[in-house]
Amino acid sequence: EFKVEVDYFECDLTSKESSEEIFKWSQEKKYAVDFLINNAGFGGVGPFEDYSFEYINRMLDLNIRATTNLTHFFVPELKKNAPSYILNSASMIANFPCPYKTIYAATKVYVKSFTRALREELKPYNVSVSVLQPGATPTNKVVKDQIESGGFFFKISVTNVEQVAKKAIKRTLKGQAIIVPGFKNRISLRAIKLFPMPLLQKMIASTAKNLRER
Repeated sequence: EFKVEVDYFECDLTSKESSEEIFKWSQEKKYAVDFLINNAGFGGVGPFEDYSFEYINRMLDLNIRATTNLTHFFVPELKKNAPSYILNSASMIANFPCPYKTIYAATKVYVKSFTRALREELKPYNVSVSVLQPGATPTNKVVKDQIESGGFFFKISVTNVEQVAKKAIKRTLKGQAIIVPGFKNRISLRAIKLFPMPLLQKMIASTAKNLRER
């Protein structure tokens, strides 16, 4: 419809070899990459001690290792094809510790910090690096069920999928450093800072615990 050519490469991003495989594939295709989006990730809810060893490491491999490795492989290519862009997907949850979502929240803190630091390193090379911090985004049934049962904190942050995607791309191309789609999410982030951390964590823990028990 829009005369856009689409291609794909299927792989398991939790595999340590996947990032290099993707990079080699793009090189073989002779694609001049000037926009890298690290959007893959997953999360869950529950007490940390109940997480299996496999679950923890798959989340770390996908949310942290894949984002880091893909970025590392493509930075030289992005510099060569500048002006270029990197968009890494974090979350609003990267702004505070989240009981019962301990690993997921911590991985998003990493993504945010990594992105903010890399932005400064790549500025001289005309490579703009942005971090996306959406609220709850109903992309699949699991997330929709969590939103439905998650109470106030989950429902207030819900943002339409199309709105998140469009604003993420548009604002990345404009060079915005931190992208928080949705006016209510930007307001709620400011409001959250007014709460003492012990009280905030208690409220978040209660919400997450209720979600886990439903």
